[in-house]
Amino acid sequence: MKYLLHGLTLLLFQVSFSQKDTIIDFGEKLINENRLTEAISYYNKSLIQSKNDEQQIYLLLGLAEAYKLKLDYDEASVYFLKSYDLIKQTKNPQLEFLYRVKMAEFFRKRTLFLDANEQLIKAEKLLKLHPIDDTNLANFYSRKAALFTEYFFKVDSTFFYANKALELSKKVGDKQGYFYASLEISGVYEEKKEYDKAVEFLEELLDYAKENRLIQEQADAYINYTRVLFKSNQFEKGLKECEEALDFAKINDLFYGEILFTDNIRNFYDKLGNIDKAYEYLEIRLKLTDKYYQIEHGKFLFELEEKYKLTEKENQIKINNLKIVNQNKALASNKIKLYVSLVFILIATVLVFFIAHVLKRTKINNRKLELLSQENEFLLSEANHRINNNLQLVIILIADQLKKSIGSENFQLKNILTKVETISTLHKHLYRNKDKKIIDASKYLSDVKVSFFDTFNDNNIHISFKVAPVDIPSDFAMYLGLLLTELFINSIKHAFVKQDFKEITFDLYEKDNILYFNYSDNGDAILNAKIKPKLIDKLCRQLKIKYHIETENGFSFSFIKPISND
Repeated sequence: MKYLLHGLTLLLFQVSFSQKDTIIDFGEKLINENRLTEAISYYNKSLIQSKNDEQQIYLLLGLAEAYKLKLDYDEASVYFLKSYDLIKQTKNPQLEFLYRVKMAEFFRKRTLFLDANEQLIKAEKLLKLHPIDDTNLANFYSRKAALFTEYFFKVDSTFFYANKALELSKKVGDKQGYFYASLEISGVYEEKKEYDKAVEFLEELLDYAKENRLIQEQADAYINYTRVLFKSNQFEKGLKECEEALDFAKINDLFYGEILFTDNIRNFYDKLGNIDKAYEYLEIRLKLTDKYYQIEHGKFLFELEEKYKLTEKENQIKINNLKIVNQNKALASNKIKLYVSLVFILIATVLVFFIAHVLKRTKINNRKLELLSQENEFLLSEANHRINNNLQLVIILIADQLKKSIGSENFQLKNILTKVETISTLHKHLYRNKDKKIIDASKYLSDVKVSFFDTFNDNNIHISFKVAPVDIPSDFAMYLGLLLTELFINSIKHAFVKQDFKEITFDLYEKDNILYFNYSDNGDAILNAKIKPKLIDKLCRQLKIKYHIETENGFSFSFIKPISND
């Protein structure tokens, strides 16, 4: 009886799903073809005319997806939350499952892997209690495969879940699901360095995306395809494909992709020994980055000017209203009080001119202050852009030198590169934050960890990384990031000798305004040795902390520190 009820529930949902009519299908088609502005307009109009709660939920999720692809994560979050409020009212497990899977992808896209995994765990609980539509289930397995690739680093699990997603996508004819499941499988071959198989998979996926007008998917395939060609030393072919991908990004208004493919072309020219062309594309990339910032800045100035014009009109209306009031008073006066009224009119007129003069002076002063404010904001924005571009240029130059170096010099340059990237990451977080004094330790230190992914993989080091969302002062954050970077470098360089299993564990959390920092590795190179790393000691002095080091079971470093953001 239980299975019969489950089957009936799934059948009813599939009927309902099929009746979401062409409204939802057309919106999804616009997103697949990267017509994101049209999609947003279409979804907003359709929301006004939505027939039922289920259709409204799909429309809200579509809006969130469109804003996510435009990289407007704040607006995407708004529509995800609106859809979830409505899902809670309907108590529909199918729609909640769909929401959880989409949120997992939303967090994964932003490299918030712990949050993404939490959403998939919640989806899995629903799966145990309710029958789930095959299309949603395929998407769930596909996102699970992606997380095993990017966060857990278990290619066998990736392959297992990607194949499950692929079979279900074939069954229901889900083109998008088929594409991303296949993309994850190509990633497995890439991770295993079976580049020929990966290239074969990706070339088929490119053809598939072109045939089905999957614009976003075609861009994703190009990204992976050119990366694999680079890794497999097919530089001539990679350059040609990357130039084709750049034209594709320009035609389809994929501005972020245009920046990415421009940078990839620079890397190919660098490998082919054409330094002039490499620097030519580096300059193009920097100009594209500046253009992106100028677009954002132009929007800000336009909005500011419109606000000023509105205030100016309101002041003029107030002056005109005051004149009308005085004129009405004059007309209401009788002949006996004519002369007295004339005196009052004269006084009122003088008062009006005085007020007008004061308002004019105030308007001029306000305009000057606004112009100064705009100028200061522009200069600050420009300074931030230049700092970011210069930091990126330093990183690129060090990376170029790194490719030419060998032995100890290579490792020293890697050390310098990771520290510069740590400072660059802090700058990006400060630039994005409204409050420049506070940094989210979870987002910042997660980005620091990301810069070590390739090094960890190359050295077969497993990383267990848990950082709670703790707000810390920005000056403290810089030294904290450098400290974590130095600990990573020391473990990679000194901790492990001939070990099959290498592990680094890092845990950071806050309790009762006390920050707890715990770092360790299982290296056996310095067991029971008394050590005091010089640079780490200097950084701890800057942080004004007392730290504790143990070497009985590998290397362990920890400290606690009261924190306050007041």
